[in-house]
Amino acid sequence: MADQKQVVRNLKKCGSEATNAFGKHRENPAIDEGNGYVGFETDESDASGTKEKYTLVNCSTRKVVQLNAEYLLKDSSKGLPGHGDLFAFVDGLRSKKKLANEDLFIKNAQRGGYEVVKGQLAKAYTPKASRGDCGCSLYYPETMP
Repeated sequence: MADQKQVVRNLKKCGSEATNAFGKHRENPAIDEGNGYVGFETDESDASGTKEKYTLVNCSTRKVVQLNAEYLLKDSSKGLPGHGDLFAFVDGLRSKKKLANEDLFIKNAQRGGYEVVKGQLAKAYTPKASRGDCGCSLYYPETMP
């Protein structure tokens, strides 16, 4: 039987990567998006394809806006992208300075055809908020209680 060992390594600026025989889960380093906003990219790949997630956190209000995209290998024969579309979309908004504003980000994401999930970061210093807290502490420590 193949070794099912999982290897986890921490990356700089609140990132991490876990790999095993079935696939890879990568939480890219936190990104300072400006004006009190921090961005987080997550990339997960396995035998079925790739899932990408981008989360924008307002460190002052702890409001969260998230976009998700799934690129399945079974769809690749249809001419759909195998991966990377979501992050390229976010990079385009970042280069135009259109990320550090929740309402503008939501409007552009919906116009781009992405489903928008809005929420609230969990209470500070709890396990569910650890990555958001890490990014906010790193770039906007004055927003942390």
